[in-house]
Amino acid sequence: MKCLGIDIGGTFTDLILVDSEKGLATLHKVSSTPNNQSIGTQQGLELFKEKSIELSNLDVVVHGTTVATNAILEQKGVKTALVATVGFTDVIEIGRQNRSNLYSFYPKRVDPLIPRELRFGISERLDSEGNIVVPLDTDGINVIIEKIQKLGVQSLAISLLFSFFNPTHEIMIGQKIKEVLPNLHISRSSWVLPVFREFDRTSVTVLDAYIAPIMKNYFNSFMEVIQKQDITNPPLILLSSGGVTQIKNAAEKSVETVLSGLAGGVLGGYYSSQLLQLKDVITLDIGGTSTDVASIVNGKIEITSENTVSDHPIPLPTIAVQTIGAGGGSIARQQHGILHVGPESAGADPGPACYEKGGNYPTVTDANLIRRLLNPNFFCSGTIKISSEKAEEVMIKLSENLSLKSLEEAAEGVIEVFENNVALALRKVSTEKGLDSRNFTLCCFGGGGPLHACSLADRLSISKVIVPPYPGVWSAFGLLTADIKHNFTKSIIKPLNQLVLPLLDSSFEELVHEGIKLCIEDGFSQDDIIIVKSVDIRLVGQSYEITVPFSDTFDEISESFDKAHEQAYGYSSPEAPHEIINIRVSALVQLPKFSLAKLPHGGEEPSPESFLEVRRVFLHGKWEEVNVYRKLHLCSGNKIIGPSIIEQADSTILVDSGWMMEVLEDGHIIMKRMQEDKTEHET
Repeated sequence: MKCLGIDIGGTFTDLILVDSEKGLATLHKVSSTPNNQSIGTQQGLELFKEKSIELSNLDVVVHGTTVATNAILEQKGVKTALVATVGFTDVIEIGRQNRSNLYSFYPKRVDPLIPRELRFGISERLDSEGNIVVPLDTDGINVIIEKIQKLGVQSLAISLLFSFFNPTHEIMIGQKIKEVLPNLHISRSSWVLPVFREFDRTSVTVLDAYIAPIMKNYFNSFMEVIQKQDITNPPLILLSSGGVTQIKNAAEKSVETVLSGLAGGVLGGYYSSQLLQLKDVITLDIGGTSTDVASIVNGKIEITSENTVSDHPIPLPTIAVQTIGAGGGSIARQQHGILHVGPESAGADPGPACYEKGGNYPTVTDANLIRRLLNPNFFCSGTIKISSEKAEEVMIKLSENLSLKSLEEAAEGVIEVFENNVALALRKVSTEKGLDSRNFTLCCFGGGGPLHACSLADRLSISKVIVPPYPGVWSAFGLLTADIKHNFTKSIIKPLNQLVLPLLDSSFEELVHEGIKLCIEDGFSQDDIIIVKSVDIRLVGQSYEITVPFSDTFDEISESFDKAHEQAYGYSSPEAPHEIINIRVSALVQLPKFSLAKLPHGGEEPSPESFLEVRRVFLHGKWEEVNVYRKLHLCSGNKIIGPSIIEQADSTILVDSGWMMEVLEDGHIIMKRMQEDKTEHET
């Protein structure tokens, strides 16, 4: 089986082709093309052809994209309008009334994606059971049509009160507008997310409408690139939940791709954890623009419905991943005598100053080049030339602004601030969740992850680090480990007792039918499909729910909730009344899995062929000489004591002082701290 993973980041587009029969992987990194991400994909695919690698016989193509994420972060979606029940058009501006920073003297709230002049109320009303109380004002629809035509609206979101129980009015509005404006995209809340909580449901429907035309255009462009390469099997798109689906399904509900570009790395980390039989792992993906972190606890990836993008809630099932603006391209600057690194990034264009493409500000990559941790002749396997002189030029200016004695001191200061920022993100998915980071293994990948792995592990008192075989493209590899997944959610809002079970069974049946239908449309038989049911439950009077597996008996459901409640909050109340809020269904199809070729076995001492040079590098405030090795020539069982550097085509690994690394037969590198008494760095 031949599989191709394509992961597009803010700085690089990563491609990995795995031939499971031969156990071989071919990988490429090319600069991303932010204005049209499919161009970077095309450039990467052409590199395979230059190596005479046939692409027409690919069995699986999986793509992770950040197009939706960037459109929201940069507020570059299309002109979108909202139709809501009269009196409720401001719900997306009112929000939840909570603040991300309780102690800020000058709190800032995110502006709604739809301004007030594009929010239209319509007379209609359903009660809390979905019964029609006020009929739909059909004449009001004509007035709205005239307004959106006049204002040049490109997409429309419809979110009416209690439409999750009865979508009739939303469907009527959509159909009447489509008769007049057939090319207008329409997102209905009863389709996007039929659950209660007006702000969450309206917000996610607005997000879907805001990005849907952009995603459809991108998918069309991406498909053109794929078809030019004579790839016949339809490509799959990674969803925020960690599952994959066909492009036509992703285009119908674009909001499910908002965290597509972040989920692949977590899946790659999960693959490594399963292969090495590690139950508790923190994944660390340091790219050119951002750093993504997540925790795998007791062998499970955490799925949440409380993610946000730029403070806009995403109440859909998504992988719980934290992302911050810290990467190789993060810009270092002095402000009021204080050194700041990120979140602004030099991106792919112009990129870090050392790229010599017009970048005039020092970045993390420039700092690592000045410290001589990066090889200017082997950056991205030598496909990208970087200039030490240009990096030094911009770093000298920063050191002067900070009144530092040398550019090396400034470079190390940049790395110190950068790693502190990353360490804070790592704590959010570990210690701030009540998890003891000392019991975890750090799985580091991305172009920059292995370079900063040991230092970050020291900061969190982690004593074991793993680096995957192809760390620079491991997010792209993670795409290939995903399964087909279709998620469905529906609000019920009923007391949890024996009487509600027949209602749950009939409601589940509707969602299961829809899931089976989509999987069959994907080309699978009913025997291939796995159905997973769960329910969201809370104590009566609580504001938030806990998701637990569904069972056929009332006692088992209650017991599962009570255990989960005690784990989350430290207590349970079995005698208190419970209520079911939502039911959830996941329709899964497990795709074929593969394994990579095993490395030849060698002794503890690396072969002379693997040794590259002795290099003078700047570490921990001083210059010192370290051995540099090429990963390509290392064998299973080789051990190297730090400080040392291991170079490979897609990344650079720093084995820091006090650490030792060993190469495993599957290509992973495991690094262990030799001194167990190291304490966490202060931040």
